[in-house]
Amino acid sequence: MLMGARALSVFIASLLLTTWAIQFAGLVFVGDPDDPAMIPYLIGSMFMPAVWSLAYLLVFNRKAWRFVRLWPGNPLWLVLGALLPAMIAFAVLTICEIAGWGSSSYFTFSGTGADILKGPWTLGTGEQDWARFALNMAATALFFAVVNSTVAIGEEFGWRGHLQHHMIARLGAVRGIAVLGVIWAMWHLPMNLAGYNYGQAPLLGALVLFPLQLVAMSFIMAWLTLRARSFWPAVLLHGSGNGIEEGVVSSIAVQAGVDPMTASYLQLGVTILLGLVCLAAMLSQRDSGRAAPAGISLPPD
Repeated sequence: MLMGARALSVFIASLLLTTWAIQFAGLVFVGDPDDPAMIPYLIGSMFMPAVWSLAYLLVFNRKAWRFVRLWPGNPLWLVLGALLPAMIAFAVLTICEIAGWGSSSYFTFSGTGADILKGPWTLGTGEQDWARFALNMAATALFFAVVNSTVAIGEEFGWRGHLQHHMIARLGAVRGIAVLGVIWAMWHLPMNLAGYNYGQAPLLGALVLFPLQLVAMSFIMAWLTLRARSFWPAVLLHGSGNGIEEGVVSSIAVQAGVDPMTASYLQLGVTILLGLVCLAAMLSQRDSGRAAPAGISLPPD
């Protein structure tokens, strides 16, 4: 049974208020959003979408369990979900390197490969040819995806496992996925306003950049989860994004005279471009008139 409009509104509003209360508590008692003492508050926040969804499904609407796809599905979609954040991060780094805007403190590059200077890379540091470097980055992305999935599932069970289906059914494909992205961004609001993701421009980041990025990411995750008929690719993408993507992008030091937000703007641009590609793929399949692959079933807007 689909969530009614009132139930959906109450679910979202109460989830936001509860999570904001946890984040505000952390900011009051800890202060600095980057302080390690904030970690319990962050993890508590991350599990709220799953807790709220489980409570709703178990207490108010057990029939809606049939919309939650617990089976992992085709492993290819899981691997793709885990690797996409690394692709985004290295696209940003490549643009910065080629344009001369900045470079990563993790790597130096040459025509034959890369010298990995430091970092938690699965296959180690030091000089590596391009094949080994690519394998190292892929292995590290998979590692972070799996390890961080232990907390990323707290969000993704709620966002993509439970809520995405109801948003699409109630609002249509484009609006439903986009509104879910806005909700997801607003869920981070207290921490972002405190400078968590955009320390150099918290207001711009919290109210403009982050919402745009998460709306785009919502279309990427929707495409993956609908194709896989499972929310697990989104869990791995989220875990990998919080690991290798965040690490590589944050390691980029821009040259003197270059806007310090350059890497963030590029990350947003690459994510939006990929989100548009995923949206086009979903809508093209829906409107083509051909039999849809497993998992693609979008109503008109």
